[in-house]
Amino acid sequence: FVRDLAFDTGRAALLRAYAEPGATSGWHHHGDRDVYAHVLRGRARFEYGPGGADRTDVEEGGFFHVPAGLVHRDVNPFDEPHEILLTLVGTGPLVVDVDGPEPAA
Repeated sequence: FVRDLAFDTGRAALLRAYAEPGATSGWHHHGDRDVYAHVLRGRARFEYGPGGADRTDVEEGGFFHVPAGLVHRDVNPFDEPHEILLTLVGTGPLVVDVDGPEPAA
C-alpha cells in the first residue's frame, strides 16, 4: 500500500492510497480521526471487528466511512489495482499500527 499525503492541517488531512492486487496493509486505526473516502479506481475491501472476521467491499465509485479508533486493515484481493481518495477529519496521528483487532469471543 502506498499512501501519498496531499496536506495535513492538523484538523484534517487529504491522502491518496494505492494498492496493487493481492496487497494487504497491517492492522491499524486512525486514532481520533474519522475517515471519509471515495474509491476512484478498482475495488477495495476492509476487514475489521472481533478477530477481523467482518469485512466490507466497496466498488469503484463508492464512498465509505471508517469511524475514529476502528481497528481494521485494507485488503486488495482483486485482480486490478485500486486507488482511493481519503479525507481524515480530527486531530492526532494519521495511522496507529496495532497487532490486530480484539479476539472473537
